[in-house]
Amino acid sequence: MPIVDRRDFGGRFPVKENSQRLANYRYLEIQLMEMIGGWSHTTPELAYKAAFGYQVYDHAQAATMLGERLYELRSGRERQEPATDEFAHLCEHVWNLDTTVERLVAVYRVLEPHLVSTYVYHADATDPLADAPTSRMLRQTAAMDQAHVAWGQAVLDSLTQEPEARRKALEVQSDLEQRLVECGGVTGQGIESHWLAFHSAREADRSATRVKRGKGGYRFSKTPPPLPHPVVEEPFWFSDDLSDFAVYEAEDEWSLEGFRGKFHQLLYGEVETTDRMGKMIAEFPDLPWEMRVELAHQMWDEARHIEIVAKACEELMGTELGYGPWSLVWWWMQNEDDPLKRITVTNSWAEANLMQTLRIWRERAAERGYERIAELADYLQADELTHVKLATRWIRRMVEDDPEERDELVRWGQGAVERIEGFHNPGTEVGAVHFTFLQRPPSGRVHQSSVIGE
Repeated sequence: MPIVDRRDFGGRFPVKENSQRLANYRYLEIQLMEMIGGWSHTTPELAYKAAFGYQVYDHAQAATMLGERLYELRSGRERQEPATDEFAHLCEHVWNLDTTVERLVAVYRVLEPHLVSTYVYHADATDPLADAPTSRMLRQTAAMDQAHVAWGQAVLDSLTQEPEARRKALEVQSDLEQRLVECGGVTGQGIESHWLAFHSAREADRSATRVKRGKGGYRFSKTPPPLPHPVVEEPFWFSDDLSDFAVYEAEDEWSLEGFRGKFHQLLYGEVETTDRMGKMIAEFPDLPWEMRVELAHQMWDEARHIEIVAKACEELMGTELGYGPWSLVWWWMQNEDDPLKRITVTNSWAEANLMQTLRIWRERAAERGYERIAELADYLQADELTHVKLATRWIRRMVEDDPEERDELVRWGQGAVERIEGFHNPGTEVGAVHFTFLQRPPSGRVHQSSVIGE
């Protein structure tokens, strides 16, 4: 059988340069993961929060694939580095942008299009045989990032329909593109072309000499000011007045009206959990990479839950979103400096409690013939088990040699649960609280909660 092989040996990048570039790409993928995650709780629109949740996990997956290829090229699996300090300063500038439009312009018109273009260039320029794994991986990640660009462009078109808004967006884009060119792009090598129109252009297409970097380099933190609650769009509203929550009560708890109140409160929990996962990813870059990927996966799950629960409220129960209040008793934990405290109550108690709640909802919905509601509750319960296991496994691993820290988490968590229950069920005596990272339940009466939480 005749074979035509058009591939030539040889590419533009030896192994060392290949590895350096992949480490530069991984740095930007992680920066995007952290920025988009960290912006979620200050972005009002629920639809954008949900999209951010999906994309944060995409960037985590891309960074993981880049790390695997780095390992195959005899480099560190978790290696990530900006090509220059100037590029790191550019990322810091983007992180500090204030408005939704500015942030979307930065990511979807500047940084991600540049990353897609760079990936395709690298895949074309590397050795098609010897470096086929890099080429294949980069084309996959380019396609994933290009999908984000398409989403962001559509959103920006809808947000900048007025001439003045469009002009301001273009000004931000122009400024950022200039900064990107001045710092040499993600690789520090300049904005590289894909194809040469004629032979004499080759001389101008040679890569710049790489800046030699030590083990240090510029780093910046992504810690936003503490807020009393996430930023959300109208008509959603917050209340610390228990009487406002009477709107969720129904004469028949398991009627459609009863389920409406339950799912509407659950929606708020899904939004807050999406936001808190993104906030943790941004604020704690030194957590183990495997844990950060799991946090990103949970953010993706919670973003999907926003869509599921909101759609169920509107289409299955005839609910107008925002008709009832949003509680203030959960978010304060997300301002804690200890990441394990943030998941002690929310993952290791509240989501374990929610698993039991969803099981009851599924059973009662099935009894009433609400098959779709029962099915959705079943799927949501399956995801919650994954999130409980996340906290159980990582807290155990990180405090196994420090029983004092474990006891402090329990003490702190007990107080947090008492604060939550004190709002929803005033006067109720809270017994010992069981957190799933403990090897066995506490002795005596273990507290069971009816609170619909995160």
